[in-house]
Formats: sequence, C-alpha cells, structure tokens
Amino acid sequence: MNLFERFWQTVEEKRERGYDWQPSGMGHDVGLAAMHPPQGVQSEAARDLAAVVRRAPKRYPPLLVTQPHHSPRPVCLVCTVRGGRLPEFHELFEQYIDKNGFIAETFLLLKPHCDIPYLLFIGERTFYFYDTALEELLKWGADFASLEELFLGPFERGDNLLEVWGDIPRKTLSQRSEEFTRWLDLWRAAIGARTNANPNFMTSLMQKVILLFLFDLGFGLEDPDLRLRTNFLDLRATTPKRGANGFQPPLVFDGIAWLHEASGEVRMHFALDFLFWSQAESNFFALMGADARRLFSQFVLELFLLSASKYDSAVQADAFSDANSRLKLWKYSVTETLNIRQRLQADDVNVYEPIHVDLEESGVGWALHIVEQTLDFWRVRCETFARLLAERKRIEVQFDMFQQPDPEHARIPELNDVFATAFATSLRIHYELPALRTTLEYLIILKVFELCRKWNLPLQPLDALAGAFMRKEPQGSTREV
Repeated sequence: MNLFERFWQTVEEKRERGYDWQPSGMGHDVGLAAMHPPQGVQSEAARDLAAVVRRAPKRYPPLLVTQPHHSPRPVCLVCTVRGGRLPEFHELFEQYIDKNGFIAETFLLLKPHCDIPYLLFIGERTFYFYDTALEELLKWGADFASLEELFLGPFERGDNLLEVWGDIPRKTLSQRSEEFTRWLDLWRAAIGARTNANPNFMTSLMQKVILLFLFDLGFGLEDPDLRLRTNFLDLRATTPKRGANGFQPPLVFDGIAWLHEASGEVRMHFALDFLFWSQAESNFFALMGADARRLFSQFVLELFLLSASKYDSAVQADAFSDANSRLKLWKYSVTETLNIRQRLQADDVNVYEPIHVDLEESGVGWALHIVEQTLDFWRVRCETFARLLAERKRIEVQFDMFQQPDPEHARIPELNDVFATAFATSLRIHYELPALRTTLEYLIILKVFELCRKWNLPLQPLDALAGAFMRKEPQGSTREV
C-alpha cells in the first residue's frame, strides 16, 4: 500500500468509526470537501481548476480543508498525486530549487483563482507541504508517521490549523539568498562553460531575465505569445511528464527570442534603460549554438521552480551583495538614523538639494534602503496632498520664497508620479563600478514592482531613474548619507 492509499484509508477508517469530518454546528468545526470547478462556465478559472481536478486519481479528487470557526476560507488543499510526478527530495536539494514542474504547474493553475494558504501534495512514496503565498516547502517526508503528525493529528483534534502550521519555521532571508545564489551559480557555470562568458556579463544578463520574468508575472506582457505562464503551461501540456526535476523544453520556446522581444516591449513602454540591449549581448547570443540556446531556454523556465519568496527585493539584494556590502548594511542599520525629512533639503513641493549616496561606500543593501525610504517619504506626502484636496478642495503649502520663483504655478506632486518625482528630484547615486550600478538599478526596479503592488499603483515610466545615477569624477567628492 502506497503512502496516499494509506492516508485515505486512515481517513475512511476514522469515518467508519463515527468520526464525520464535516463542518457542523455541534462543536466539530473542521471539514473535508472535494473541490469542483464551476459547471457550465467557460472561463480561464474554470479551465484551470478543471485541469487540477483531472490530474488527480478519480477515487481521490483534490480536497479542501475547512475550519469555518477559525477562517472563512479553506485553509488547505490536499492533492493526491499518482505516478512519479512528485520528485525525490534530493532532486530539489541538489538543484537548490523548491518545486518540480508538476508542483509549479499546480501553483500556476490555482493561485490566480483561489486564496488557499497551504497546499499538501501526497504521492505514492513522498509528501510535500507548502506555504502557498511564499511557494515555500515547509515539510516533506516519506513515512506515514510524519504525515500523521503534520495533518491527521491536528485535524482530528480540531486544532486551529492556521496557527499550528503558522508556527512551522520559515527560511530566513539569508537562507533564501544563499539557496538562490547557489542555484544561480549552477546556471552561471553551465551557460558560461558553453559560451566563455565572464561572470559579470552573465550576472547582468541573468538580472535582466529575472526582471522580465517578474514583470510578466506581476504586470503581464502585452504580447500573449511572450507570457511565460502560458508558455510554461503549454509546454507542460504537450511535453511527456517526467519524474525528474523540471523538464527539457523543446525549441518551440526560444528563451533568447523571448528575451529580445520582452525587453523591447518593457523598455518601450516604461523607459527602462536597464533593459537596453548592448552590442556585446547581441554578439553573445548570435554565437550561441543549439545546445546553449536550449540550455538558456531551460534556465528561463526554471525560474518557475523557485519559491516566490526568493524574488523579494531584500533577498535579491542579499544574494547580489558581497560580504563587505552586507557588513556595511548591518553597520549603517545599527549606527545611522535615517530621517529623509531631515536629510532632504526641500519645502513642501520643491527639492533644492537631493540626498547623495556613494554606492561604493554604502554598498547596494544600504543604498537600496535609502531609495526605499525616499520613495515612502514621497508616497506619504502625495497621499496627504490628495486627502487634503479631497477634504478641503484646496491645499496650503509652504514655500521657500527665496528659491521658489513662481509660487502661483508650483506643481503639487501626485501619487501617480511618485517614482518620477523621487528619482528626478531627491536622489543622486554616485558610482564608480558599472557592475555595481547595474545591480543597484536592477534592485531598485524590483523594489518599484513591489511598491506598485503594495500601494496599489500602476507601473509608471521610469525614465527618471537613469538620471539619478552619476558616474564619479576622478577627483570629485560626494556627500554620503
């Protein structure tokens, strides 16, 4: 008897003994219910949910775990998986990834339509338990006792599952960044060995790929043929399923062509100089052989196999910082009081002297922190102006009369251009090493993506960002924060 058969047999035995796992008003407030896609509805959600149901054995459909007394939404989805679709844990561990193709596909099908905090995959020999928001593996095992301890025991006792599972330790920022770095090193070595590319070149190229991947997930590329989610799911549907980690994508998905087209689209609409295509990059791809192109395509799609938590800008900043930069971030964090209002020479709407940051002196982590705090400063100010305008139909602002030439025509900044205002007026980042500047620019754009979602703002053109960077003069000096 395999693992999932033993699990469901135990559930049946408990039901036969009178333990009816159904929510009721009799004090028993946990339940199991089969997930059914909407009937007679032709929509993306219906198709995606139906695909999840079809992949389960007919006797063991996906089951929603509910606790209405503790949460109005389902707390977990239990997916029974047949065959070799679940990986062996060493396959994930050795490749520094968090999912295989099958699990990643399930996340892509479910997350846009369902708000379920946890996913439990039970296969014939192993189980995997995930935090859905982070897409992070919390527990795994190959024995029934571990599965019983994780799920059956707390469920049968009626414990608050959100609290029980919420106490499971998550990975720290440093653990996530270390795993991401090691994963990236594997790919940097694999692609670099076939192309003789230097590490800095490969790092910059991979940053562009990750940036476009996250843009596509968060905002969506306009061209449907470029959307990676669609490409990934289509390839999963047409490629024979394998038990091994990931899969070898055929040339119907060309990662190089995707990178060219996607970078052109995003650069055109959002004025991102970071995505400018250099002649060296064009030459690099032009000289690639078929094997290298296939490998690069696999790298692009394997981004889906990492935990979403590893794309957080703080994790990325740690991953792309050296030890000295991380030390500087720690030192400044404990010794500096960063008060943007005091550092920035400005009245209510005009900036007369921006904040200056020496990138080599501060390191990318501390520089990113200064940028984030500056953006938040302008967000608060713009929200205050908008609220006063809505309440009073007018705004009283203070000007420096010696520096504001025309107070009557001063422009009140709005929330929709908070990024342009901050980058154009309030930040000057001085740098010497182009690779360091590229990394910080990449991290700032990731931070903007996060803040757009957090503040519920549309992504705006970021042409002002490039102007915030200033190459150091040989004899010049900068004022550091």
